[in-house]
Amino acid sequence: MARYYDVEEANAHVPELAEIFGRVMQFRVQLKRLYQRLDAAGHAPSTDNVDEPLPSGVSATVIRDRSVFRALVESVSDALREVEALGAEVKDVETGLCDFLASRDGRDVLLCWKYGEAAITHWHDLETGFAGRRAITDDDRRSIATRGRAAARSGV
Repeated sequence: MARYYDVEEANAHVPELAEIFGRVMQFRVQLKRLYQRLDAAGHAPSTDNVDEPLPSGVSATVIRDRSVFRALVESVSDALREVEALGAEVKDVETGLCDFLASRDGRDVLLCWKYGEAAITHWHDLETGFAGRRAITDDDRRSIATRGRAAARSGV
């Protein structure tokens, strides 16, 4: 069952989102660095081979780098599960973009947050995505708050 958020409820999660995506961004920097080293050594990981054993005779450095790479991938996955546990849907890992489901004037919309933003200040229709972001006005805030609280109470 989908959970609807009003602006204040979604904004209450922004500090946690910022902390989680801060970690994700650090993991991504480390992953890129490791990927470059592994690629230069002829053992670039991919989604198809990251868990496959390396051939014999591979240097200890490559073995260690592959192991760290695998651990970092799992750390990113764990962090993204934390975001989802907060009720947000991750839209873009690279930019730290995520959305909270809301309702505005009886239709589903998304409250949109991007890593680095201090608060959720935009929303968009389900179809328009990030390109269709609109600033949240006082009228939007009232409309979203009314439906969000009603939906949470009714279990919609």
